[in-house]
Amino acid sequence: MLCLVLVAALVTLSGTSPDTTHNYAEAYRKSQVEGKPLLVIVSAKWCPACHTLKDTTIRDLETSGQLSEVNVAVVDRDVEPELAKQLMREQKIPQIIVFSKSTTGRWERSQLIGYQPQGPVRNLIRSAISALRRG
Repeated sequence: MLCLVLVAALVTLSGTSPDTTHNYAEAYRKSQVEGKPLLVIVSAKWCPACHTLKDTTIRDLETSGQLSEVNVAVVDRDVEPELAKQLMREQKIPQIIVFSKSTTGRWERSQLIGYQPQGPVRNLIRSAISALRRG
């Protein structure tokens, strides 16, 4: 299982992309401080499915307030290849990854691969929030 602490160390070394919508290092830090789940989208500028995901699903969830209980980061696979490599489980993009604290206090990972409509992303977020509240 990917350790969130290792990813944070990698971000410190690799820096962040100034053109990402949501900075990974900042979203990670806020998740640590606030105890909120961290939603990470790994994408690339050349990927049509990534653009569709961000321009429809993510934008609509953000506009409707459904992302208010998570911190969101967007990682461009081409701009931050080492970070993307640490985050990704397969080569296919986009990948939507949620890190949330379990009842034991460990950060756990859930993910969706490929373009996703609102429903599956909403369910992934709700599961992470529910697990947090049970703990």
